[in-house]
Formats: sequence, structure tokens, C-alpha cells
Amino acid sequence: MCLPPRSCPEGWSSSAKTWPKTSANIPTACPDYSRSASDPGLIAEFPYALAVIDNVLEGLDGRTNVYLSPIILLGEPGGGKSEFAKRLSKELGAPFEVISCGGSSDSAIGGTASRWSSGEPSLAIMAVRRHRCAGPIIILDEIDKIGTSRNNGNVHDVLIGLYEPVTSRCWHDPYVQASCDLSHVSWLMTTNSIEPIPGALRDRCQTLRFPYPEADHLSLLAPRILARRYLQTGYDPRWATPLEGFELDALAKVWAGGSIRKLERVVEGLRKAREQARQQQ
Repeated sequence: MCLPPRSCPEGWSSSAKTWPKTSANIPTACPDYSRSASDPGLIAEFPYALAVIDNVLEGLDGRTNVYLSPIILLGEPGGGKSEFAKRLSKELGAPFEVISCGGSSDSAIGGTASRWSSGEPSLAIMAVRRHRCAGPIIILDEIDKIGTSRNNGNVHDVLIGLYEPVTSRCWHDPYVQASCDLSHVSWLMTTNSIEPIPGALRDRCQTLRFPYPEADHLSLLAPRILARRYLQTGYDPRWATPLEGFELDALAKVWAGGSIRKLERVVEGLRKAREQARQQQ
């Protein structure tokens, strides 16, 4: 596989023949399979998604490298799908790229010809080169927001080709002007609705229902969110002392399950109340 730089150094030809041949030495991401069937780190952060975690990790059984068959995470807005995809990639030790699909309507994800001033390699090839890893994970966030215009190609058509094992092994990149083996690249997608995704694309993916957390998960989620908010605001996370019973009761009155984003706003309100009380002491 020829992996060109995003822009050729001075004096280099745009021909693929002058690009360095690097595929033979590019490793795939190798996970630590000493972990249990269900990763404790993921369970602690997403206790409401145990079925999803088990399903994803079972797909790695018997493998010596990280590779996930295309997965669609389907769930309501605010359930934590995007964050889960990123945390999963980190736990697996695989480099990853997050692509927001809102407004995308052309086939640039599959690369554009080098004869154009805006030409560049496909998204997957750029990720492989950037991370020096043949098996990065590409997260397509809100794939249901992809446009369907065919004026400049269609993203769905490109993805169908990239998801097919046979075609991904010899993907012809119009910028590289050569066939590239992208069969080690993993694809994770998030969506709020399955209907906008064409059936031909869905048939090539495993769709996993990503649930909302329930009220019973409050005592597990709130402390982690509180510690994260302290860290994000410049405090040592040790300031996030354990939640008192009355604080959990107050949170439960305004959050009975559902959107993680709503819970984060409520916990942030509690954090600010704590800080105000501390300053008045």
C-alpha cells in the first residue's frame, strides 16, 4: 500500500511511484487480552451499557490485533454513544479519528483526485499514515446526518465499498493512484435514527442498541461526572469528595434516568453550589 504525505515535499512528484512504500512495516493495534470478557474501565463509566460492551468485546475473541467489524451504535440523543466510542477505542489501545457527519454530502471520505487543488487521500489512508498504524478506528459521529446529494458522489456508496472485506483490501485511492489495503481499519458509527441509513449500508454493519441510563445508575455515574467536572475546571479531582446522601437525593429529584447531558448539567450545578458553600465558610 502506498501511503503518501498529505502534501508532497518540495521536489516530489505527485505520482504514487515516488511515495515511500511503508505498508510492510506498519503495525496493527494489539490489545491486552489479559483483561476479562467485560472491561472494568468501560463498565465503571457505562454501567448501563453492559450488553453493548460484551457484544463488542466478544467480537475480538481469538484475535491478535484490534479489528471491529462495522458497528452502528443506535440510541437516543444524549445517551453517551459518541463518548463510549472514544473510550472504547482508548481502552483497546487503538488510535482513532472522530468525524462529524453533519452536512457531509460528497465522497471526499474516499479520497479526491490529486489533479484537483483540493485533492487529498481517503480519510482512512490519512488516519493510517498519521498514526503509523494499519488498524485505526474511525468513528463516524451522527451518520444519520449525512446528506444524500449525488452531485459530487455519495458518502454511503463510498462506505459500502470500504466496509466490504474484498474491496477494502484493494481500495483504489484516486489521490494515491494505487490500490491500498484498508481491511484492518475499524469503523464505528453513532446514530439517533436508523431510517436515514440506506439498507445496503445497514446490511454490512452490526447494529447495537445503545440504551439510556436509568435512575438506578445515578450513584455510579454522578461521582465520576463530578470528578471529571472538577478536573475540567482546573481543580484536582480529589476535590470531588464523595456525594452525601442529601446530594444524591437532590440529584434524583431532577434526574430520573435518561440523557447523560442533562445529568452533567445537574451535577455541574451541584458542584457550583458546593463551591459557593465552601467560599462562605
